[in-house]
Amino acid sequence: MCDGENEQQTLATSPGLGSITLCPCGTISLHVGGVSLRMAPSAFAQTEQMCRVAMASLELQAHALQSTEQKKHSLLTH
Repeated sequence: MCDGENEQQTLATSPGLGSITLCPCGTISLHVGGVSLRMAPSAFAQTEQMCRVAMASLELQAHALQSTEQKKHSLLTH
């Protein structure tokens, strides 16, 4: 990693969560709360894909739970 901390480009921010910055040397930093992960662009791309897979899994679980809850409610109304 280079000494270009003052020259970092902000790629994205989320108030109350953190930010993603790009260093002039090409390192991408993911800042969440008090934690910073510095990684190569390829590792950042893999992290992004892993988060998409995790989100899809969570959505499926939420949908399954919602379906189960709706079935329970319909049994109580009859």
